[in-house]
Amino acid sequence: MSGGGGGHGKKGAKHEEHEEHEEHVNHEAWVIPYADMLTLLMALFLVLFAIGRTDLEKFKKLAESFRSQFGNGDSAQVISIGGGTGDSPLDGGTGVLSEDGANADTPVEVKAALAEYVKKQAEDAKEGLKDVEDAIAQQAGQANLADKLAFRFEGRGLVLSLVNDGVLFKAGDATLQPGGMEVLQLVMSSLQDIPNNLSIEGHTDSRPISNNRFASNWELSTTRATSVLRYMEEQGFAKGRLSASGYGDTRPVAGNDTAEGQAQNRRVEIVIESDIPLGPALDGEVVPTG
Repeated sequence: MSGGGGGHGKKGAKHEEHEEHEEHVNHEAWVIPYADMLTLLMALFLVLFAIGRTDLEKFKKLAESFRSQFGNGDSAQVISIGGGTGDSPLDGGTGVLSEDGANADTPVEVKAALAEYVKKQAEDAKEGLKDVEDAIAQQAGQANLADKLAFRFEGRGLVLSLVNDGVLFKAGDATLQPGGMEVLQLVMSSLQDIPNNLSIEGHTDSRPISNNRFASNWELSTTRATSVLRYMEEQGFAKGRLSASGYGDTRPVAGNDTAEGQAQNRRVEIVIESDIPLGPALDGEVVPTG
């Protein structure tokens, strides 16, 4: 009896051990892959959000992510666009999102989004300078001086040409005339309230000059630009905003074989510099840089 009872007890013990083992089965193992899936979806939506927003900081973060995945892992390089110096996020370089396509692994969608962003920034900058042009042109028309001014856009900004024609300076001289001061006063009223730097550039026609004061057109053009700069400084423009240079007859805007062309080439130009290169907003136009 006792032996049979003992055998029955062993079977019962095995059965109890089997039931205790089944109690430790984990029925919530699905939670781990489900959490992983949610994490991946969140990452996907964050990437899509960053691409869809025209925010340069998000582009930077996205670029660093792609660089770590597709590049050499060096995060020291900054996002760059175009062929500049790299001092600005819109300047050139060899970053993962540079327009030259140096990194072939950069997704096409990212390149397209970045190009669209750059163009939009250039268009906004150009529109702001167009407002300045309109204001100056309106005042020049009211003062009957519209024929003394000309405008053009370049990659570096808005170029305002002041045709000399005896108004700014006498022939072979670099002393501002009263008529030139009147034109400058008209122009300066629209330039005082904008933050842009102003580059003042002197130009001459191709006829050589040599007198006691100016050995060549280089000296004449540079002194004329400096005369305009000094006058603007006297009228309250900050020194840090102004620069002057002379180009002699090296950058004509018309032929020097006619009197009319020579008159157009005798000019002083005020370049209203843009903080953002305007090239992407010029729709394939030939964009002179000088």
